[in-house]
Amino acid sequence: MSAPKAFQYRAMSRDGKPSRGTVSAVDERAAVRSLMAEGLLVTDVRVAPAPRATGQNRGLRPTERVLVLRQLALMLEAGVSLLEALETVAQGMTARRGQAQFMAMIAALRRGEPLGQAFETHAPGFPFYVYAMARVGEASGRIAAVLKDAAEQMAYEDRLRKDFQNALTYPAFLLSAGLLAVGFIFTQVVPRFGSMIGEDRSNVPALSRWVLDTGEAANANLPVVGIGLVGLVALIVIIATNATIRERAYVIAHGIPVVGSVIRSREIASWARLTAFALNNNVPILSATGLSRAAVPAGPFRVGLDRLEADLRAGISLESSLASHTRLEAMDLSLIRAGQKSGAVGSMFGFLADNYEARLRDRMKQLTALLEPLAIAMISVIVGVVALSLVLAVSSVYEGVV
Repeated sequence: MSAPKAFQYRAMSRDGKPSRGTVSAVDERAAVRSLMAEGLLVTDVRVAPAPRATGQNRGLRPTERVLVLRQLALMLEAGVSLLEALETVAQGMTARRGQAQFMAMIAALRRGEPLGQAFETHAPGFPFYVYAMARVGEASGRIAAVLKDAAEQMAYEDRLRKDFQNALTYPAFLLSAGLLAVGFIFTQVVPRFGSMIGEDRSNVPALSRWVLDTGEAANANLPVVGIGLVGLVALIVIIATNATIRERAYVIAHGIPVVGSVIRSREIASWARLTAFALNNNVPILSATGLSRAAVPAGPFRVGLDRLEADLRAGISLESSLASHTRLEAMDLSLIRAGQKSGAVGSMFGFLADNYEARLRDRMKQLTALLEPLAIAMISVIVGVVALSLVLAVSSVYEGVV
């Protein structure tokens, strides 16, 4: 069987609107049959020219994924068909791997696959809720609105991540520069003091002896020290990529002051936002809670949400279950209770998300404001200990001579 080829076409829809794009088929007749099955009156079909090898062979970046969803939502709101909108977006991509994924998704849609399934199978890399909400939008006929909301949620998460990374840049620079300075002192300065003091160190304090011995050993074995540092970095990377260790570290971080409050605010904000997102798109409450629960990492809040679903199935009210199994504040619970009584629970979850997102921004500022002085303090303590030990060593030798 011949491999499918790309064909460019021009056609008219049933309501008389012109349509153009590309279709994948084994030959021209198969392409025409595929287009006619979609209700199009084909006026021209020809083999599509080979795409130019422009752009980079990579997937879509987070900002590009947000732009793709926004463009799709805009074109769908303007009355462009889903296939034509996808083809237009794919043709404008500079990431060749991302473009290939979207072309595969278009081919799957032409074969009759549902949007959510084709999206998840052929265009991986989007947050899980994008695929789930694409299914919801297709079922409710509100694909444009759903994609627009998903794009805004992705944009918020990407902006939050960038703000946090930018806030950490200066403390990380201070810490790195300080560690390099400490390494220079140990390998270059301390050994010089060691040679000045000599081999007899019986009168030297224990702290000074430890610093001198460490500096001389590091200076004498610089290649070994370098290999050890590379190995340490590799070990940290391996540990960081281990899912089990990451989950344990995440649970431990809940109990750290300031850090724990940032994590809890982030969890509640994401959970409330996705719950509002689902409820406002007519998703049943049980399905909405399951969708939003999947966005919460393993930890105490996730355990409480697991129990929430069981309670809802047992007929327990949403507000009562959350009060029993989560650490939501009384004001949060009263908002949810009011939303249930008024039938506007989706709006109340949206307000809850706004509130916790504001708290998250404030607590992130507190965290990043603390990191800079902590980094300076840590390096200062290390340098101070080294300087003190050298002064004590020199003074003890001087006292022995006197």
